[in-house]
Amino acid sequence: MDSITKRATIFYGVTLLFTWSLWIGTMRISDEIGVEIFYNEGLYTMLTEGAENIQQLLLSLFFTAAVYGPIVGVIAAGLYEKSRKEGSLFPAARKKHPANVGGWLLFIFLYPVLLFSAALLVTWIMTGFSREFNWGVVPLWFLPVYLLFQFVTSGMEEFGWRGYLQPLLQTRYTAEKACFRVGVLWSIWHYPFIIFLNSSYGTVTVLLSLLGFTLLTIPQAYVLGWLYNSTRNIWLCVLLHAWANTASLYLLAVSPAPLVTPIAVAIGTWLAANYLVKKYGKEELSTQAG
Repeated sequence: MDSITKRATIFYGVTLLFTWSLWIGTMRISDEIGVEIFYNEGLYTMLTEGAENIQQLLLSLFFTAAVYGPIVGVIAAGLYEKSRKEGSLFPAARKKHPANVGGWLLFIFLYPVLLFSAALLVTWIMTGFSREFNWGVVPLWFLPVYLLFQFVTSGMEEFGWRGYLQPLLQTRYTAEKACFRVGVLWSIWHYPFIIFLNSSYGTVTVLLSLLGFTLLTIPQAYVLGWLYNSTRNIWLCVLLHAWANTASLYLLAVSPAPLVTPIAVAIGTWLAANYLVKKYGKEELSTQAG
């Protein structure tokens, strides 16, 4: 096994072990003691109503802590690299690209807003303009709170996926192929969480949810990969990840047909990914190419 494969295997293996142990472990305990786990939007319930007991609070905290698996994976891979003296913890971090931070911040804000607005419009059209939007389900005061929560939790995944694994794979593959591989691995990493969300709806729904989530996550890996390759600024990736998750929460809450809207989002994300690959090239997928 060559060095790149070893480093990628150590990173991903430790990432899965840490995250899946916490997710699956807390889910099993939750079932055994009959305590519901608060996750993501459950933060609103916790803030407004509080936890039922200390067990629920601890389970929710450990369940949420599972998102730090990619950071733990980076640390493990870094320790391996240090022991073998195989170079930088972040393989492509040496090559700096200048970034117009103001312009990128505008893109980060507008991309999810435009994507999800278009998805809502498509959903409304597909339902024959017959359903009403569910305005006000999630209050606006919760938006900055949830964005901050996503920034310090799910957003931190970016240090593993874009900050370490993508540049590592790009030492062997083109940027396009690296993004695809990261997207697949990123999707699989989420699987216990997706199963947890949909297990009560039956096996067919779980399988369709896993397929749908994978088809959405892969093109999103291209968008985030392009952002990282263009800026070499992992914090911009963290912010886009957090803001996209926040916008998604409000999208599904407002949507007149929550089962249809994610399909429209996935199609829109694939269109965006295809555009970026064609415009910025398969080799580097970067505004700095050439």
